[in-house]
Amino acid sequence: MCTFCGFEMCGVCDGGSASAGASDVYRFSRADFKPLAWVPLHYDLHLTFDSTIKVDSASVMVVTTQTYMRAREGASDTIALNAHDLEIASVQNVVGAKKIGPPPAPGATVLPNFVAHQAACEESSHADAEFTYDKDDRKLSVKVGETQIGEEITIKIVSKCFPNARELEGIYFDFTPEGMPQTMISQCQQYGFQRIVPCVDMMTSKTFYTTRITASKSYSNFVTNGDLQNLDFKSDEADENGNVTACYHNHKVNMAPYLFFVAVGTYDTHVSEVEYPSGKKFDLELLALPGVLDNPSNATDSLKALNDSIIWTNVNTGREKYEHEEERAEIWKLLAERDELKASMSNDGRLAEVRDKLKVLIGAWSETGYSYSGSCYREIGMENSNYGGMENVGNTTIVSSMLTPSKWIIDGRHIYMEGVKAHEFYHNINGSQVTGDTPFEIWLNEAVTVHVQREREVAIFGHDSMRLAILRYARTPGSGPLALDRSAASMAVEPAGFNTTQELVSAMTYSKAPEFVRMIQLSIGKENFVRALADYHAKYSFGNATSDQWVDCMAQHNNNDKFDIKRFATSWLKRTGYPTVTVSSIALDEKNKCLSVELSQSGFEGKKDDDQPWVIPIAFSTVKGKSKQSSGVFILDKATATLKIENVDASNYDFVSLASDWSFYGDLIDNGSTEAQRHMQAMNDPDTINRYLAYQSIQDLEKAKIVEACIMGCEDLVSVDQRMVDLYGAVLNDENLKENTKGTFLSMQAPCSSRPDLSHYYGHLNKAKKIILKELSKAHLKKAVEVFGQCGGENSNLITRPLKFAVYQLIFKSEEMSETEKVGMIEGLLDADNMSDQVFAFSHLLEVGGETGERVKKVIKAKWTVHPIGTEQYISCIANASCNDKEKNVRDLLEEDFFNMSLAGHARGCSRAWCVDLERCLLTKEGLQLTKELFLKVGKVNQMSAYGFIAAFSEAGKMPTSVKMVLKSALEEMVGGLDQKKQESLFNQLTRLLSGLVK
Repeated sequence: MCTFCGFEMCGVCDGGSASAGASDVYRFSRADFKPLAWVPLHYDLHLTFDSTIKVDSASVMVVTTQTYMRAREGASDTIALNAHDLEIASVQNVVGAKKIGPPPAPGATVLPNFVAHQAACEESSHADAEFTYDKDDRKLSVKVGETQIGEEITIKIVSKCFPNARELEGIYFDFTPEGMPQTMISQCQQYGFQRIVPCVDMMTSKTFYTTRITASKSYSNFVTNGDLQNLDFKSDEADENGNVTACYHNHKVNMAPYLFFVAVGTYDTHVSEVEYPSGKKFDLELLALPGVLDNPSNATDSLKALNDSIIWTNVNTGREKYEHEEERAEIWKLLAERDELKASMSNDGRLAEVRDKLKVLIGAWSETGYSYSGSCYREIGMENSNYGGMENVGNTTIVSSMLTPSKWIIDGRHIYMEGVKAHEFYHNINGSQVTGDTPFEIWLNEAVTVHVQREREVAIFGHDSMRLAILRYARTPGSGPLALDRSAASMAVEPAGFNTTQELVSAMTYSKAPEFVRMIQLSIGKENFVRALADYHAKYSFGNATSDQWVDCMAQHNNNDKFDIKRFATSWLKRTGYPTVTVSSIALDEKNKCLSVELSQSGFEGKKDDDQPWVIPIAFSTVKGKSKQSSGVFILDKATATLKIENVDASNYDFVSLASDWSFYGDLIDNGSTEAQRHMQAMNDPDTINRYLAYQSIQDLEKAKIVEACIMGCEDLVSVDQRMVDLYGAVLNDENLKENTKGTFLSMQAPCSSRPDLSHYYGHLNKAKKIILKELSKAHLKKAVEVFGQCGGENSNLITRPLKFAVYQLIFKSEEMSETEKVGMIEGLLDADNMSDQVFAFSHLLEVGGETGERVKKVIKAKWTVHPIGTEQYISCIANASCNDKEKNVRDLLEEDFFNMSLAGHARGCSRAWCVDLERCLLTKEGLQLTKELFLKVGKVNQMSAYGFIAAFSEAGKMPTSVKMVLKSALEEMVGGLDQKKQESLFNQLTRLLSGLVK
């Protein structure tokens, strides 16, 4: 899966999560995941799709022959299969079936003949089996006769599942062009396969599949895992029901059931080819929803981006990632030339020469990065999903709004588009080929994959802007990972339990866990890290692994005797929260040329079962002018410690940069640097992340000063410090910062990240932001207008737009320009050639309100809602814009013909955008009422789309008692509106949140 949330991406990391709390607040614990009693050896599936919709669902008949080997002691005459909301027609034991033999060893070159096995099963006799189906417990128990460990059984089951548009798990409805049979696709992460067929639905039940799909010949595509055997099946004569059958063999690589995928639908299919430097080739397919692409070049560009990420994975990852630099650079040059020659078909001789050179160059590797083993790799667009992307072995699904470049997607989604391609493809080795042992190890599948995805994004978009985006998201008060990690509904990366696996698709899995991986890389060294990772992938290939096994592989390459990797892993994986490191003093001993930094940490005290201090890697460097001097990594593993940096004196020291590049997941409070040093760092630190944090800390001082005055009711007594105004101007005029990085610096958010004690004063923080922007505009309005113009027109692109949007904040709050002038500067952007400019202008004009807002809303609604991606953007803008009639706008939105609560993109987009303005959605009477209504409307259709509401309440415990009681009453009303069984996840999470408020 991909759920990276630095850019309002997939929308599934915006809050709610399971806690490792009392046993009565979750359905599953580790005790539920024992070693398999029955190991699946082969699944033969025949799915017959009836696309006739009756009431609100269709049906799929599944005939499956399943072979198992008994693996351990236990009930010897019964096999228990997972089965969720199925209709069981018959169950038979296959008598005297040909044996397959034990599961193949990892990496085995000789595999069983599954075709011959299935043929023998069909010829064998069948006897009706005794079975019971407990729908509440989701278990089908089948009597198979007395068996011994190592003995095989084969059973045949005929069942039905019933796809619909509501349950986005198992097989469900997706976008269908008018006049075509209903498109149906599957989502089996995490327990969707048991919604299709009875099975052993565990991450450890990896097996091989033979799948036949029978469906209407009118469908353009029949897709599932593996290699298509009857390539021309569409030319076959249809049966009496108008159906034809496709057959796929997934016989090369065993696969966990959550990776199963099947789809029948109508798509626009685009094809390409991947050719590795070695000469190995396979096909690429892009299946786009009809009418979504606004230009054929969208598909071409998307396939090119996918191809580049696949080659990058092969050449730029793996054990030898940091070797062969010269060869790697030459390979990329030759790849570009080769692909041009292939496209032009103009010089076969030169093409052969280039191919030969590439083979020689790649021969320098003893082991490249991952190489795909299939014959075809697909990306499939989907309209409706709880996830941004899903790695269904060979058939990656991606929400259509982020599948390809398009005039309809904003810049953040374009960045996501590039990242999700790298992410899902890398899952082939990390998550699919090597799979976490249980859902508690979902982080193991995802964290390293996100880590590699981030490296790919840095290669495309640059380090500074990507790292800043991660940092800003993490530090978002209320809804960011750091805030959620200390909330009443917090969870550990490896929690003690969960209700649904969707709860594990959280900010802890996709933000905290990748930072855990990054901290290990920093502590043991990047070269050792990639060697350890390669060992892990080799050792557990085609199998499963636990967290301890991954950590053991890392430990084998840990040469840092200061770094206790086992203790590090236990604390970071098993407990909630994070450390706050405080610098109490920084002293320079000129005589001995030694800089002493006194450090202390908090955030570990009172932790259940583990109250040891955190193990924290603190990267540091001393800085003189704008240059790094001494650098290193200090491991803080005690409550207090002194960092001593040798060979430091006035000649090579202005300030010390601590936790460089956000080296640990947590906060650093610097009480040791002087005010002059902090300003110096904000201008000169060569580490962009720490320069940004220094800048923000100075800005936060001004926000805090105003907020504290507002609390006292005397905000008129304070003013914005001129040094802050000057610092803004210095950054605005800094020619060494790229525009997107500069825009991140200057874009002012209301929260005051360095003062978490003030984070719940939403209204005062909004007021502080307005006051500061007005003061900045008095000094820098002329320059802001100039920069806005320079970043517009032909110069408007993904790099320049962040700066343009940042300086307009200042212009928008200026008292020196009329509203007409401000509107005039952006109204033309409604017709821009990119969606980011249009969204920016529309959002601000809605905030202007009045006749302008209504006029623009009418125009944009007509323009955007003709397209599915444009519709999602319109929904988000309406629910997010701060205007006087916002509540009415949102209620009207829900009544629009184009709004479909069953579409996760609509429900999630609306709820998440509404929850951005915490002052309005929680602390106003009308806003809180709408929050309660929205939560129940969304949550009763799709629990996952409602998780963001839980995040909105994460700081309720900080509120004054009178306000806390109002919010507690609202939560009680929200819980009371849920069905404890149907909305079990939301019910238990809110119950836990309420429990935390009572304390």
